[in-house]
Amino acid sequence: MAGFRVFLVAFTVCVVCVLVECKYMVYNTSQGIVPGKINVHLVPHTHDDVGWLKTVDQYYVGSNNSIQGACVQNVLDSLIPSLLADKNRKFVYVEQVINDNIVVKDSTGKLITSQLLPIVDALTAMRKFYTSAYTGEFPSTSPMYWLAFTAVVPPLGFSTYVISSGKPAASASIKPISYVFDGSQTGAIEIGSGNVKLIYSGDNGKLMQYTNSRSLVNISLEQSYIYYAGDDGKKDLQASGAYVFRPNGTFPIQSEGKIPLTVFRGPLFDEVHQMINSWIYQITRVYKEKEHAEIEFVVGPIPIDDGIGKEIVTQIKTKIGNNKTFYTDSNGRDFLERIRDYRADWDLQVNQPIAGNYYPINLGTYIKDQNTELSVLVDRSVGGSSITDGEVEIMLHRRLLYDDGRGVAEALNETVCVRDTCSGLTVQGKYYLRLDPLGEGSKWRRSFGQEIYSPFLLAFSEQDDKWTNFPRPTFSAMDPSYTLPDNVAIITLQELEDRTVLLRLAHLYEINNVKETSLSANQERAEMERKRLSWKVEGSNAKQETVSKGGPVDPVELVVELAPMEIRTFIVDFNSKLVHY
Repeated sequence: MAGFRVFLVAFTVCVVCVLVECKYMVYNTSQGIVPGKINVHLVPHTHDDVGWLKTVDQYYVGSNNSIQGACVQNVLDSLIPSLLADKNRKFVYVEQVINDNIVVKDSTGKLITSQLLPIVDALTAMRKFYTSAYTGEFPSTSPMYWLAFTAVVPPLGFSTYVISSGKPAASASIKPISYVFDGSQTGAIEIGSGNVKLIYSGDNGKLMQYTNSRSLVNISLEQSYIYYAGDDGKKDLQASGAYVFRPNGTFPIQSEGKIPLTVFRGPLFDEVHQMINSWIYQITRVYKEKEHAEIEFVVGPIPIDDGIGKEIVTQIKTKIGNNKTFYTDSNGRDFLERIRDYRADWDLQVNQPIAGNYYPINLGTYIKDQNTELSVLVDRSVGGSSITDGEVEIMLHRRLLYDDGRGVAEALNETVCVRDTCSGLTVQGKYYLRLDPLGEGSKWRRSFGQEIYSPFLLAFSEQDDKWTNFPRPTFSAMDPSYTLPDNVAIITLQELEDRTVLLRLAHLYEINNVKETSLSANQERAEMERKRLSWKVEGSNAKQETVSKGGPVDPVELVVELAPMEIRTFIVDFNSKLVHY
């Protein structure tokens, strides 16, 4: 099945400067001019930003170049006499030219709708800081725009797209319309041009409502930030640290006044930018063709000037009555039921009502009641829970001041230093949320979760003017007449040393020798099941249930049957002689 996703590509506009001491040079004008034609002379970039870094005199003679290597004496001394000698000559000064007319085409030359968005200062500053920390130098240029477009790729294959400069009339890249809401509005602000829409308050800039016109979901939704103060271990001798989560109080992260909204509206998606405070920045995207919201966060450095370690959490609040029950994934596969303050196999003594209900999340978590499901998927392993009915929370960042005594022998207080300045780490990540009618969220969690786990692989190369001459602009290893079911994914396709192929989950080719093995492919399935032990756990209340499994593979039809949540592994031999049945 072909895949399509929206890509964000960073673009940089560069001006190259040579930082040297100024020496007077005579420009070569021996070629003279050509009578009867317009003669154009290209003058090097002058860096004449008078008053920004140096004084007028410093710019003119090229002094104090430790601040900025700039000298305009050469340009002015040769330019002005030439202009005085010939009144027909003109001089045009251009400080910087930015070409933001971008064209995206597929391998057939068809224009692809795209969208340009400016890269915000918070992300640019983080890039400069960490680049300087790891290379020892500040980057001379910075990306200015994100370029977004929808890419369609055939299964087990690739597609080629060409990004180039284009004339405004021919460009399909569209700059979004931006709005700034400073909290003086009284009405609601609607984000999203597709089925899903997010409603923000025009008064305080907070998220209020989530609606889906297709599924008819309309539910109040709030999102906020809190932090748990890290326990110092002085009372019970157990501090919060790298291995132990031990909160000592919950505190809301207050915004510095009303939260202004900057909204970008475009043909592919809408964005909402929010500066929560000086160390939390958030971007919320709602795609036109998708039915979920994407939240990108930049958190850090976490302040510790008050002597308190902090564990930063985002909370998503709804009116879903989940009755203490929520679900988290098990290593990205099955979702396990969790009940707050309860364990099925023993009587739980609740001493840590928050930490005792936190679970690892690798793929996602969700809550539900009789009508609605709230699903949250993550792009990395985090901790999360549902401490209060109707709420889901995930931990985004931690900075602690005491060792938890579990072997690290230091506090979880990593820093990064640039020259003589050190600060705590800044993290950047994403999570995705969606609300569905009861029973409809599982398909999205599985299909979109697979996209997060196995994203497209991007490759870039420079291209000459003959950009359409690709040896092979697109490719698919699958027969175009065959399509995998939506609920089947290829986990492994790997050539082994004996020239056989290790295949997990799906059968793709017309082949003649298939041998099913255990999941790890180190023994045949029949032998594994014959030797399998049947365990009876003493004192367990869990009922022994028979797990449904797919049947054996017919050697003629070669059809693979998959039971729910089952992974099957096969050794495929392409080299054996063809057997006719």
